[in-house]
Amino acid sequence: MRRIVPILLLLVAAAAAADQKTLDQLKAEADHASGGHQAKLCADVASRLVEVANQQFNDGKSREGQATVQEVLSYATKARDVAIEHHAKMKEIEIELRETQRRLNSVKRTLAVEDRVPVDGVEKKLEQFRQDLLDAMFAPKHKEKNP
Repeated sequence: MRRIVPILLLLVAAAAAADQKTLDQLKAEADHASGGHQAKLCADVASRLVEVANQQFNDGKSREGQATVQEVLSYATKARDVAIEHHAKMKEIEIELRETQRRLNSVKRTLAVEDRVPVDGVEKKLEQFRQDLLDAMFAPKHKEKNP
């Protein structure tokens, strides 16, 4: 039993480090990908960054948390723009952004009042991004008028 506990602790620490490395790798891959694949990767990065921001807020690192929330906005913006531009994976991106928005809302509810305002702004922008994607998917096609 004495041998198992240190091994388990080592494995948990290695898994935590691997998760952060995976996020950095995912960011790099998202920045170099193209088309629908890039949109999906950016949405994944935004989703994972919400968890990073939550941990930073829980650790009392408000400034870092706010910076991470702005990074969430940056990757979500890129995901929306690329998905609409390439008409690719819009449904998946909208679903991922919805989940990200819900999680960000949950995080916002745990914050101090002064920290909520910027997070609320990002949450509202995510809602608008989702609406933009839905409009791009389901808006009626406009017919061109011939003169």
